Order: sequence, then structure tokens, then C-alpha cells
Amino acid sequence: MTLKTSLFNRGIYKSTTKRYIWGLVFYFLVLFMTTVLPILFSGDTESKRYLLAETPRSLILDDVYIYFPMVFALFVPTVTALLVYRFVHSKKCAVFSHSLPVSRRANYITTVLSALTLMCAPIILNGAILSVMSVSGYGALFDFSSCLVWTGVNLLTVFLMFSVASVSAHLTGNSFAMVGINVLIHLIAIIFAAGFSTLANTFLYGYHEVNALINRAVEWNFAGFITSLVSRLRYFPEGVIFSAGRLVIMLVFALVLYIAAYLLYKKRRIETAEDVAAYRILNPIFKYLLTTLVALGTFAIFANMLVDGAAFPIIITVILSFVAYFASEMALKKSFKIWRAWRGYAVFVLVFAAVVSAFAFTSFFGYETRVPEADNVKSFAVYENESGEISDPFVEDTVLTEYLTEKHRTFAEREDKGVVRTYTQEKPRALFIKYKLKNGDSMTRRYYMSEREFCEILDRMYESESYKLKNTDIFSDVIKNIRDVQFNNVDISVSGKDAEGIVDAIRRDLLALKFTESRMEGAAWETRLHIEYERAYGESEEYNPYMIHTISQRVNANYKNTLSYLQEKGLYDKLFNANNTSLTVLTYKQWQTFADKEKELLEFASGEKMTVDVGEMRMIENIPGAVKITDDATKQKIREFVLKTPVRYVPDKEFSYFVCTVNEGGYVVAIAAFYEDGEKLLELIK
Repeated sequence: MTLKTSLFNRGIYKSTTKRYIWGLVFYFLVLFMTTVLPILFSGDTESKRYLLAETPRSLILDDVYIYFPMVFALFVPTVTALLVYRFVHSKKCAVFSHSLPVSRRANYITTVLSALTLMCAPIILNGAILSVMSVSGYGALFDFSSCLVWTGVNLLTVFLMFSVASVSAHLTGNSFAMVGINVLIHLIAIIFAAGFSTLANTFLYGYHEVNALINRAVEWNFAGFITSLVSRLRYFPEGVIFSAGRLVIMLVFALVLYIAAYLLYKKRRIETAEDVAAYRILNPIFKYLLTTLVALGTFAIFANMLVDGAAFPIIITVILSFVAYFASEMALKKSFKIWRAWRGYAVFVLVFAAVVSAFAFTSFFGYETRVPEADNVKSFAVYENESGEISDPFVEDTVLTEYLTEKHRTFAEREDKGVVRTYTQEKPRALFIKYKLKNGDSMTRRYYMSEREFCEILDRMYESESYKLKNTDIFSDVIKNIRDVQFNNVDISVSGKDAEGIVDAIRRDLLALKFTESRMEGAAWETRLHIEYERAYGESEEYNPYMIHTISQRVNANYKNTLSYLQEKGLYDKLFNANNTSLTVLTYKQWQTFADKEKELLEFASGEKMTVDVGEMRMIENIPGAVKITDDATKQKIREFVLKTPVRYVPDKEFSYFVCTVNEGGYVVAIAAFYEDGEKLLELIK
């Protein structure tokens, strides 16, 4: 007989493994059919996958072969925990298991080892098959080291995820509750981060750190860590792809969870099997945690409706939190006599309302009014959005720092902030401000403002060459190997040295232009260029010819160097090719007639009665005084005017003249707009 002081029981191990051997076989077949079997038919050296994998020799680390097994590895531990921990979820299994002459410690350790065997054996077997394939004819597709990485990532995933599933299983005696608790443990930090960020983003004037909080929560989440690790395997198959320190922390934390699961199992009573909460102290924790998450999530989802009124978001939050509170009370007490708990719900509502009010009606400990002194700012960043290739857009400029902090102070002192912080028709533009302070701290704010104020600030920033170099994608250091340049809606595609020449010309133009000259926001003629390039990754800064990235760049009549270069290369004539269409020039009054009909259509879309036909609205015949221009000589004059007439965008100022194309069906589309200079257009068509 095995002693109760033993740490391992061979009989339980064999019994558990034998009982669920079908799961092992099923998991093996799933991995085999999703990884090994497809690779057996992927030996075509002309296939795209082969070409992508030929250099790094790591086909099995490509999306299909690593993501699908990883997704299974995220969910298999939960199913395994439901099966092997039946002795804490079923009273019959609990009585039988604990009647054996085996200590709880030995029972737990043996169960964990048998569960890991059931999950790890299929991974190791498939990894072994792949390893054998790597030293055969399939070695051109992947090597032995990539097989070890594939196996290691999947083993790491099941080890980490099963630690959470083990804790979840011993917190409850109910299988359904176990699944819910398991999911909740993985998501709770993310949900709270997202809810907090939504409240702050909705109510705190200047707040914008939504992604930062959520990303940090995901970063230290087991599933998030594994997903991030797998996503980088494709790009760094032969280099350092993760922080060794973070991996060690994750492994240590998983071991702590395994120990915590044992301590929970050691202290729990057999009678709690099939109960939602395995410990009485967990009853209020489960109840209020679930209610808080439902209330916070609901309010966050409907927070954008607060602009139109607070009634609906508040009512729907109260209703759903009410249901969550009393449903959890019912499940915990296993009774319908739960209405005496109304006092607890009332306290919850008051606390939740107080938290929301702290965001909505206070400056949140001075957050909204905080502005750094210019002398304390080391560097700053001002930009429209956080996308693109610029990873460090900070600029050190004493004069601009003083201007920015003074401007920032006017934002913080505004009295028309309102309760809900969002964009409106009067404040449609968002501007982001970041500071790096001399004491090592950082500060981020986002403000909505009018188009005029937005352009004023960025025009001031564009007076600094260092600002442009730091805040314009096309100047990014990672853009070195230009593949080609394509013009949107124009039949121009340039590669090689000509592509490099175009990018160089654009850079010279940007250094000379103001913001309102370089970015016309669709006001005057412009075309978009799509620049494809190879991006450097890692400390080695090596370029992968199969990793193509693209940035978009606008070009208008103010880009003199670019237009001259295109003319030199014989590409200028294609920029405005109107030979296959008719043109028309419209005054503001004529265009307004066209715009009024568009307004009517929008009113119809919002529920009003339609008073104009969609097809007729865009017809040139419906615009009084509009004349088709069909002769090539006049179209050539208009084309030259459009390409050579610089226009600086002026916010809130109406355009006086519009150049439009008129296709064979008579439909009108504006392609350029002008202010006073447009009078010359009328002279061209007389």
C-alpha cells in the first residue's frame, strides 16, 4: 500500500491517464492534421510559403502552423481541468477519491502530473515527427531548431494556462462556475483597465492613455504573453523574440498558482463539491466582483451615448447590474429568497455612482488642470495620431516648448469643457501632446479643438525643421530600402532609383512647406502616393525582402520639387489625365446648389422624407450654369492651372471655385478647389 506521506501515487496516475487517453489521442490528431499533415503537402518549392520560409527555414513558425496549435493550447487546459478535477466538482467523485489512503498533497501532485502528461505528450510526439522531417527532404522548409521552438511554445502555453485552470477549479465546486472563473481570471485586469480607461476617456478633459493601460494588462496576461510571443516568431525566427526576464516571471507566477491551487484544495471541505463558492468568504467577492464587472462594462459600452443624454446609459447599467447582482445571489444561496439582499445592491449603486461622479465632476486630483512648466520639460511631441513609423517623435526645442506649454495652459483653463469629453462639430480635431520631463516622468494629453486652432498650432510646429524630421513618417530612419512608389487613382508606378528620387524630392518639399500647405485636407487638388519599403527589425537592423511595409503621402501643387522631378522623368502628364472625361468649373453658388441636394439626401438618411433622387443629384444638368468642357486645349489649360497654382488651406474659409470631372454618364465629382485665384479659371474657359 502506498503511504499517505508519499508525494506521488502511481495508481491514481495510471487510472487518470488511462481514463482520459481518448483526449490525448484526440489532441494528437488535431495537432497532426493542422500542422504535420499540411506540411507533408507543402513541399512545392514554387509556393509562396516556401519562398517566405526559404531564408529562415522556419515554415512551421508561419501563421497557420503556429497560431492554430497555440489557440488549441489556450483552451485544452480548461477542458483538461474539468476532467481531472472531478473530485472537487462532483460529490460522488469527492467521497470516493478522499476515501482512498492517499494524502491530498499526493492526490493533487499526481493529478497535475497526469494532466500535464495528457496535454504534453501529443505536443512532444508531433514535435518529434516534425524533427524527423526536418532532417529529411523537408529540411529546406524548416530546420530542427524551429521544431524545438514550435514544441517549446506549445508546452509553455499548456503549462501556464493549466496553472490558472487549477486555481479556478479549486475556488468552486461547480463545473460551469469553474469555466467562468477561469475566463474571469484571465480577463479581469483587462476589463478593469478598459473600464477605467473608458471612464477617464469619457469624463477627464485631456485624457488619452486608453491603449497604454490595456496594453500593460495584456502584456502581463498569460494568453496575451503567449499570443505576442507567437506573433513575433514569424518576424524573428532566428533572433531574440522575447524578454527572458519576463518569461522567468511568468514561469514563477505559474508555479505560485500551482502552489495556491494545492493550498486551496488542502483547506476545502468535501461538502463544498457542487457549490458555486468553495469557501464562504468567496460569496461576497464573487457577487460584488461580477456586479462591478457588468456595471463597468455596460457603462463603458454605452458611454459614447452620454453626449445625447445620460438617461439611457444609466438605466441600462442599473438594469443589467441589478440582474447580475441578484442572479449571483440566487446561485450562491441556491434559493429564490434573495430580496433581503437589496441593501447590498443599494450600497453598490451608491459606491459606483460616487466613482463615476469622481471622474465626471472633479478634475480627478488635478489631472485636468496639470500643465508642466517649460523649464521642467526635457522634450515634447505634438501630433495628430499615434499611427505610422514614428516611434520616438520627441523634439528638444526651447522656443517651441515655451509656446506649447503656454498653449496647453489655455486648454486647461477653459471654462467650456463640459462633462463629457469628446469631439463635436465645433471641435472636430484631436491633437495629442506628450512631454518627457527632466525628472524622468512623462505626461500625455489629448485635446479636441476647432480646425482653425488645430492648423495654427501645427503651422507653428512646422516652422521647426527638427519637428518635421521627428514627426513625419517619410523621414523615419527605418525607411531606407524603397521598393516602389505608386500614385493613387493615377497610372504611375515607379521603382528603383526613380522611386528613391521621388521620395527625396518629397522630403525636400516637406522641409520647405507649412502644415497648411503640405496637408490640404481634400480642399485643393492632391494625389496620394503609396510608398513601399523594406523595414529593418531587431538590433542587427537587417532587412527582410519579404517584409514589405507601406506609408501614404499626399502630394499637391505646393510640392514643386516633386512635380519638377516627375516632369523630368516624363511622368508629369499622367498626374491629371482628363482626356477621357469632360470637365466643368463651378462657382461657389453653383457648387452650393449641388451641396444642398447632398444635404437633403443626408436628411433622408436620418429619417426625413427624401426630396431628391440619388441618381439625379450628381448630374451636371441639375447644376444651373454648369458647362461641360470637352476640347483638349481648354482641358490642358485647366490641368496646368491646377498643377501649378499653390493653395494654402485656410480653415473656416469657403472656397470660391471648383474644378470637377464629368464622366460619360453626366455625374460630377470635384477634384480641386480654390479661393480667389479661381477667377483665373473662368478666364481660361471663356
